[in-house]
Amino acid sequence: MENKRNYSWAVFLVLVGILFLLNTTGLVGWGIWEYIVRFWPVMIILIGIKIILGNSVIAKTLEILFTIVLTVGVFGAAYIQYTANGISFMPKSVNDWVLKGGGGMFNLSKDNVDSEMNVSFEEFTGIEERDLKINVGAGKMNVLEDSELEDYIYVKENYPRIYKESELSKSEKDRILSLEYKSPSSKSFNLFPNESTYDITLGQLEIPTTFDIDMGAGSGVLDLQTLPVNDFYAKVGAGELDVTFSKYSIPSGDMFFNIGAGKMELTIPSRVGYIFEYDLGVGKINIDGKDISDFSTGSGKYTSANYKDADIKITMNVNVGVGSFVLKTNY
Repeated sequence: MENKRNYSWAVFLVLVGILFLLNTTGLVGWGIWEYIVRFWPVMIILIGIKIILGNSVIAKTLEILFTIVLTVGVFGAAYIQYTANGISFMPKSVNDWVLKGGGGMFNLSKDNVDSEMNVSFEEFTGIEERDLKINVGAGKMNVLEDSELEDYIYVKENYPRIYKESELSKSEKDRILSLEYKSPSSKSFNLFPNESTYDITLGQLEIPTTFDIDMGAGSGVLDLQTLPVNDFYAKVGAGELDVTFSKYSIPSGDMFFNIGAGKMELTIPSRVGYIFEYDLGVGKINIDGKDISDFSTGSGKYTSANYKDADIKITMNVNVGVGSFVLKTNY
């Protein structure tokens, strides 16, 4: 009769039990599990190996071998990251490779970097307009106003140490200050990405500003209450963008939104009249609770009921692929 016992899982339990014993005796701290749980996909790999190899004697031998190698490998990598000192009997090159996250291939470190950057008022004087480009690939972005901030822009970041550093470029021509912020980006594939946050604060709120935002897979919030806005352009890939304008910040120029597979929500004052020109694919456009996709697809135009009598009028151009665009009015 064929022996159907699964010895590979027994070996796995023995190895886990040994580590628990090291924890309870104080030889290895419990904090190592914070690193070990990041390797949970190894469990799926072991199950897949079991299914592929079957129940023969050779297969079970290979299963046990794979279980030992993968489990010990995970424990070893986690220990090196946890202690940050490496394993004494391992080559220094191996310890360094793991400490650096597999040469940048795997984000094994929980460590994040805090950084700040700014463009001060003293660097550029006599500025009459500001053009701001923001490119965020992933993470959480907040764009804020601060009437007491003297800087044109102040950025506070928190992102994984292995990421490529952000960029903040600046130039001036004809009293127009051009700023471009590019968020930190991954140097390569990361198995365990950490959360990133970017707080972008704008000062000198009397200066009319044009926004050009490119949001990839992250999420962003802009709540503009005081800052006068000229043009506003936004591109959302697979992420989310939430924008709020007041009667003082509602754009006086062009407004163009391009949404791929992501979602954008725009909130404007109810007193604002608008013409809404759109190009809709298979996604959704919702205006104050009404889905345009229920009665129209392709290209079209929507005019608000108050447009004729409104004291503030805007025209928006929206292109939606498979994502969604939501327009809300308040106060």
